[in-house]
Amino acid sequence: MASTALAPAAVEDSRCALYWVINNAEKYNFDTSKIITNGFSAGGHLSLTTGIIPPEAGFDKQCPKNNLDNKKVKVAAIVNWSGITDVKDLIVGDNKRNYALEWLGNNITNAKIQLAKKVSPVNYIRPDLPPILTIHVDKDTVVPYAHAVKLHQKLDKAGVANQLLTMKGAAHSYFSDKQTQQVYATIKEFLIKHRII
Repeated sequence: MASTALAPAAVEDSRCALYWVINNAEKYNFDTSKIITNGFSAGGHLSLTTGIIPPEAGFDKQCPKNNLDNKKVKVAAIVNWSGITDVKDLIVGDNKRNYALEWLGNNITNAKIQLAKKVSPVNYIRPDLPPILTIHVDKDTVVPYAHAVKLHQKLDKAGVANQLLTMKGAAHSYFSDKQTQQVYATIKEFLIKHRII
């Protein structure tokens, strides 16, 4: 979070965590063909950036590579709960949010706008991405629902297997018991459909 470290530290840490899991797969008996990134809100953004952003973007420079082939640094699926997909949209424009400004250091310069673009998952959509499930409430006041829609549309256009589960409501962090059951059932169905579980 911004109170701990400014952008892009969280993205870099999450990418390095993926390298760590893959580097230590044999030691801990991880099945690297079944890695799923999953997160809510800021964690949803990180689940997307970890699974979508390619090594060429430059966020993996400090990660222990251990001679890993870049093609092996991938996930099987992404589950994004109300995650930010377009950081630039949150620092300049109609959807400006203080938390995004704080994460980029408040003093917004052209360089920071470019960084916002670099840490925005919507800017890396391509056909070879893993399946992506997005869960978002339709009246979210923290992370605009439009972010989920934009991601879904771009993924569809690129031919990426994806699903947008829209929940009714305005609370960013609240699901009723019934909605929670629906969400977890949808996640399970999605992962079964894509042969991950």
